[in-house]
Amino acid sequence: MAALQIALLTLLAAGLTRWLRQGESTRSMREWIEDRSQFLAKLVNCPHCLSFWLAVGGTSVLVAIRGMSLLEFALFVLIGWRGAYFINRTVDGRQEAASAIPPECLQCGDSLDRQTFIERGSLAFCSPDCWFDYLRQRPIPRDQLLGAGGEILRQEIYPMSYKNVTPAEALQLLEEGESHRYVDVRSIPEFQNGHPKGSFNVPVMHREAAGMVPNPDFLTVMQVHFDQDTPLLIGCQSGVRSVRAAEALVASGFTQVTNVTGGFGGVKDQMGTVVVKGWFEEGLPVDYGDPDERSYAALHGQRQTGGGA
Repeated sequence: MAALQIALLTLLAAGLTRWLRQGESTRSMREWIEDRSQFLAKLVNCPHCLSFWLAVGGTSVLVAIRGMSLLEFALFVLIGWRGAYFINRTVDGRQEAASAIPPECLQCGDSLDRQTFIERGSLAFCSPDCWFDYLRQRPIPRDQLLGAGGEILRQEIYPMSYKNVTPAEALQLLEEGESHRYVDVRSIPEFQNGHPKGSFNVPVMHREAAGMVPNPDFLTVMQVHFDQDTPLLIGCQSGVRSVRAAEALVASGFTQVTNVTGGFGGVKDQMGTVVVKGWFEEGLPVDYGDPDERSYAALHGQRQTGGGA
């Protein structure tokens, strides 16, 4: 019985607190109080104060009806007060979150259907198509593409914003015309030990004594030497680094990015067996060493002058 009384007291205090603070029917009363007493105005507008005094009043009514000990009185007031405040704070939080949603789609400007809209952080879209269009077109600040150590941060990009081809398909694209460029994103030593013929070397990571470290100049060199609409074939050793590089290039504004699955060395299982053949296993044309104009040393040395490929 006591639990039911406490629950009813809490709900009553919460309801009255909300009605006195926000109800349309009590607006004139609140304005009247504000004109006459700043102290009472603060009392009416304070959810803590209202919840407390309403809990005290409700508990006093129960004392008059059935009586209770001092300990019971304090317990009823405490639970009623804090429970009412928590209920109103939860309701206010949900209303603020709902009101924070923009009334229109960020991409197309249409009104949002509150039941079906897509929310991404503080952004709202009316449909997946508009969300994908935004991902495809949005400008991303450079400090959101690279971490503090120069590492490429994973990006939420438009699905299928870059293509995937096999090494054989990549060679066919290179031979069909002169527009495609193969960019090998492996480290300099890996590139020197063998790379697809005609490829450019722009490492996404450098090999150092302590291990592999991010190349903070990767995007800078790419943006200097390649136009954003250049058809790019991105390859690495097995296809892991090239995926990260392709995502970063798409996010930074490149529009024709293709990942070469399997890379140069292919994908191997835990036993070392090749499960996806790479450029080398396919027997495709290979060069060695550092080409004069396509090595990273050459490209990085030109990045301040803007020499293009």
